[in-house]
Amino acid sequence: MNLVGLMLSLAGLVGSFFNIQLSQWLRDLMALRQKVELNQLHANEAQQKAIVECRIEFRKLSNNDTYIINFAVLAFVVFVLVNGLLMASTSSADALYPYVMTALVVFLIFFVVMSLWLFSRGNETAKSIRKVLDGI
Repeated sequence: MNLVGLMLSLAGLVGSFFNIQLSQWLRDLMALRQKVELNQLHANEAQQKAIVECRIEFRKLSNNDTYIINFAVLAFVVFVLVNGLLMASTSSADALYPYVMTALVVFLIFFVVMSLWLFSRGNETAKSIRKVLDGI
C-alpha cells in the first residue's frame, strides 16, 4: 500500500498543478475575450492597436502546443491513477483497501471531469475570441 500512496501523491501533485494551470489559462482567455469585445466596439486608432495586441495574446494562448501539452499532462495523470488502481487491486486483503480504492476512483473521476470541463470551456472561449477577431 505504500506504493499506492506514492502514486496518489504523484497524481495529486501533478493533477493539482495541472488544474491550476488550466484554470489560469481559462481566466486569461476570458480576460482576453472581454478585452477583444470592448475594443471591437470602437474603431479609432488606439483600439486598432489594442486589437493587434489582442491577436498576439490570442496566438500565445491558443496554439497547437498548448492543446498538445494539456492533453499529454491529462493522459499522464490518468495513467498514474490507473496504475495506482491496478497496484491497489492486488492488496484486496488489506483492511484499508476499500478506502484507498474509493479515494483513487473518486480522484480519477474528479480530475478527469474537472480537467475536461476546464479544457472545453477554454476551447469554447478561444473559438469565440477567434470568431470576433476574424470579424474585425
